[in-house]
Amino acid sequence: MDASVWNTDEHGRPCSCAVAGGLLENHFYLFDAEAILAASHAIEELALEEANGTLLATMQRFKQFEPHRERYWQLAATLADVRLIAHGKQPPRHGHLKFIATDHKALGPFWTVLYQGHRRQAMLVCRQANRANAFEEKRFEGCYTFDHEWIARVRQDLEQILAGRAARLREFERLIAIDQAAKKLAAEFTREHKAVDSALRKLRFPGDHYPSRHFKAVVQQSLNHLKQLTDRLPDMVGGPRSRLSG
Repeated sequence: MDASVWNTDEHGRPCSCAVAGGLLENHFYLFDAEAILAASHAIEELALEEANGTLLATMQRFKQFEPHRERYWQLAATLADVRLIAHGKQPPRHGHLKFIATDHKALGPFWTVLYQGHRRQAMLVCRQANRANAFEEKRFEGCYTFDHEWIARVRQDLEQILAGRAARLREFERLIAIDQAAKKLAAEFTREHKAVDSALRKLRFPGDHYPSRHFKAVVQQSLNHLKQLTDRLPDMVGGPRSRLSG
């Protein structure tokens, strides 16, 4: 599989390859199209193995459904309820597979596979992060989770949007804001640790070329930077996050 997944920094920009180190649950990454399909298929396979519960998916446009037709026919024959949400002309209904057409802008960028079974739950929720039109060229920011409470909240957001009672996927915005705040905090800790460590190395040299008051000033500055960051954290995780561009 020629799939790629990237770790992202506190600004949501790709910073390193994530595949080699293994992917973490509830951790946001940047996925290419192949990786999105691979993760989607993994959740669909779990649903087929469990053979109970419900599955809800969003695929942006119905024209992207054709390669997945037989798999979703199988899912609909196995599960109690399978629904697919997308924009455009609905395919002909097949058995218990239900298509929901929507032109709601809040759902347009999202690719989601959400399974709720009697014993296990799983979800992939991603938002397109570039402006590509061809699916193969698209990049998505998102994560996977087995947390049944978070899965239920995202499903509730989706249902609210379809019912016209919500204008955005608030739970996704909340979790990605927390993820980036955590990455911001980790990056700041790393930077300040390096600054203090560098000052300590200078302090070890004999003589008075690096007075202890300089070391004290560096430590105090690092503590002030971290204090300023922690004061901003509530605002960083409290508001909606704007979409990535480019």
